[in-house]
Amino acid sequence: MRKYKLFQTLILCGGLLHIIACGDSLERHLEGKWQLKTVEQNGHIETVDTVWYNFQTSLFEYQVYVPAIDSFRNMYGYKTIADEQHLELELVSYFITIKDFLPLTDWSTPKRTFQIEESTGSRLTLSSEGKTYKFEKY
Repeated sequence: MRKYKLFQTLILCGGLLHIIACGDSLERHLEGKWQLKTVEQNGHIETVDTVWYNFQTSLFEYQVYVPAIDSFRNMYGYKTIADEQHLELELVSYFITIKDFLPLTDWSTPKRTFQIEESTGSRLTLSSEGKTYKFEKY
């Protein structure tokens, strides 16, 4: 009976370590700067080279290069990993108002939930609102 309890405890601990490691792995894969390469919607693929998502711990930065003024616009906010398949991003107004920044994006609101389709050390694929976003580590 004592061996059975020990075996149960080992399995439980192993399972918990696996869950913690998987979450930590996703967190590590997201860390850093990601350049948006393509956006796909209804079979149409648009190439993009002016948008970056930056992740650091719970922080998020949406960065856009605006060629017309040869300058970058940034908006900061927060990231939450809801589970292994969902990422919530929320923009917060500090230096530029959200209503001035959103027209530079394809976001309709300051908060967006993405399905994580792929997350490796070099590629990230997110989908939301019928669009698929493919990023490469910058």
